[in-house]
Order: sequence, then structure tokens, then C-alpha cells
Amino acid sequence: MRLTPSIVAQAALVLGLTFSAGAQAQDAAAAPDARQTKVEQRIRDMYATLHITKAQDPEWNAFAQVMLDNAQAMESAVQRKSGDRSKLSAPQIMENYAEISAQHSQNVEKLSAALEVLYAGLSPDQQRTADELFRNYQPKPANGSGR
Repeated sequence: MRLTPSIVAQAALVLGLTFSAGAQAQDAAAAPDARQTKVEQRIRDMYATLHITKAQDPEWNAFAQVMLDNAQAMESAVQRKSGDRSKLSAPQIMENYAEISAQHSQNVEKLSAALEVLYAGLSPDQQRTADELFRNYQPKPANGSGR
């Protein structure tokens, strides 16, 4: 994979973009190293599956950076809103969820714009692969319940 070391090092945060806001909130207590491992693997898998070429690296790296930035924003939002929920009222809990959901929505919009740029530079075969990759991706629940 031809990602810069800083992109790979920050890859721990990309997973937050693939999970729903609720699943991300459940994952807030997971070990950062475990999340990093999952994210790095997801990035490697996507890169390899799409057969990104050296000529496509700039668009890929820009896309990956948006994923990382968004994940960092999600992680921050989740961290700000996670804590001792036993001291929160039902409306406060719902407000926290709304804020996390809003962050997720903003992240998806940014990622969509970055994907459009990357996708435009992919070959027809790569585009078909990307279509299938995104069409069939189903994140596993953070709590491992299989739900």
C-alpha cells in the first residue's frame, strides 16, 4: 500500500465513518489500539480491493485523509458525549445522540464529496469494484452482538 505513514498511523479513526452514530457511541469504550487495528486493516483492504495505482495515489490519499479527519471528528464528538450516562436525563441522552448523529451526517457529506473525486479517476473496472464494495459493506455492530 502506498499511503504515507501519517495516513496509516491516523487510520485508527476511519472506522467511525463506517459505523452508524449509535454503533460508534457504543464503541467509545473500546481500546484505541483495537480500533486502530481494525481501521488499518479496512484501509488496506479497500486499497487492495480497488487496485489503486500509483497515479491514483493523490486522489486516494485525499480520500483517506477525509476519512481520517471525519473519524477524528466523530471520535471527539463521541468522547465529549460519552461518560456517566446514569447522571443524564432522557432528553439529555437524546440530545447527545442527536449531536453525534449530526456529526456523522456531516462526515458522510464530506466523504461523499471526496469519493466523487476519487471515483472519477478510477477505471471502469475499479468503479464496478467500488460500487460492489460500498453496496455490500455491512459494518458489524461494535458490541459484537451480530445485530
